[in-house]
Amino acid sequence: MGLTSRSGRGWASATALVAVAIAGTFGAASEADATSIAYVDGGEVWVSTLDGKKKQKISAGEGDWREVAAADGGRMLGVRLEDGKIFQASKMQLWDDQGKVLSQGPLPYKNRPWSTYAAPVGLDLSADGVFATYGYSGYTGVVPSASFYRGHYVINADNKVLNVDLELEGEWPSFYGRRAVVTDGSVSYIQPDGTGPFGTDFTPMIDVSGTGLDLGRSDIAANGKLLAFDLSGSGAGTEKIGLVSINGVDPPVTIGTVDCFLPTVGDATHSTLSQDGTKVAWQDSQGVKVAPVPTTSADPCEFPSPPVVISATGKSPSIGGADISDVAPPPPSNDIEVKLPPKVKVGGLTSAGGVAVTVTAPAKGKVKVSGTVPKKKLGLKGKGRVTVVTGSAVASKAGPVKVKLHLVKKYRKYKSRLKGVTVRLTIAQGKASITRNVKLR
Repeated sequence: MGLTSRSGRGWASATALVAVAIAGTFGAASEADATSIAYVDGGEVWVSTLDGKKKQKISAGEGDWREVAAADGGRMLGVRLEDGKIFQASKMQLWDDQGKVLSQGPLPYKNRPWSTYAAPVGLDLSADGVFATYGYSGYTGVVPSASFYRGHYVINADNKVLNVDLELEGEWPSFYGRRAVVTDGSVSYIQPDGTGPFGTDFTPMIDVSGTGLDLGRSDIAANGKLLAFDLSGSGAGTEKIGLVSINGVDPPVTIGTVDCFLPTVGDATHSTLSQDGTKVAWQDSQGVKVAPVPTTSADPCEFPSPPVVISATGKSPSIGGADISDVAPPPPSNDIEVKLPPKVKVGGLTSAGGVAVTVTAPAKGKVKVSGTVPKKKLGLKGKGRVTVVTGSAVASKAGPVKVKLHLVKKYRKYKSRLKGVTVRLTIAQGKASITRNVKLR
């Protein structure tokens, strides 16, 4: 990219594609070795080693997870929004470094009479996982005369009810330690040392006006020696990622060997760096990828070895400090519910349409229903029970699904005997199950 830099608040020469100026003093940030990458795949939150060889899902099958952020200390924060619902209905969930749920609650927003609202626009956790930051955007009125609002919130990551009265300037927020890094126009800003995360003062850090592209989210490696930033244009395939090495975060700052655009495929976003500045990950049209940081001055960047595709269908990658060997799968849920019709008629069970019952599934997957009666109720010999009613359906995600129940074919000849008999229904999905009794009419 041809970066040059100067210390203080002055910008680089106009011939540079991206001007970099580091002003003020960066505070010390955590320098733990990166051990994992969190991402969203199939509507669920996953954690993987950086080579993609070991993976673990930490969400419980709810589906509709949209974004995830990982902290250097290992905590992970996910945002979920069900299809068809407005952004104000978004929910957040915080996991510890072993995949245990620490807290759940709504993704907070300040109630305004906006015509439209979107959040999160960028999401991150502080290095220690104590604070979360995310951007928002909205407008009132009618376009083109509407009034637009953009900014970011900083909240306590583990609170269920959060105060968002403080609306901070700057979009696409991320964290360096506990200091917020935000975008305003073509310039990325960082909070001065000692003022984060709620401070309102920001110091300019990078200016990308020379690229002709818009600046999105910026990410700083915890060791302060590497910068990555998302760029976008107006057409397809114009979303790019820039990468630059620096000699440190205190002025005077000089640009190191690395100064290039990543060789991404299609639109590329969500750049994220390992804490030690040796790995870079991103999302492009081929999925979530991880690559070793280049060491030459070639542009586009030349990787020492090819990128590893963590997931061809993944998105929202975030490198963090969770050790995959310590991350446990989510505990099995038993939150299964069923809504039975007021009357279940034997004739309905023998019809082509059957009798529909609504089951609230705890996760994505197959739901099975079986109904048993004592053998003696059918005039059969022996003790025990026989299964006379069955039904199944596949839940595309956690939530309600209709299951049609039918009378087992071999027992249809006993339908007259079944009137007035109480059937014991077992509703199951995986290890989750409940039983309900229903009297046939």
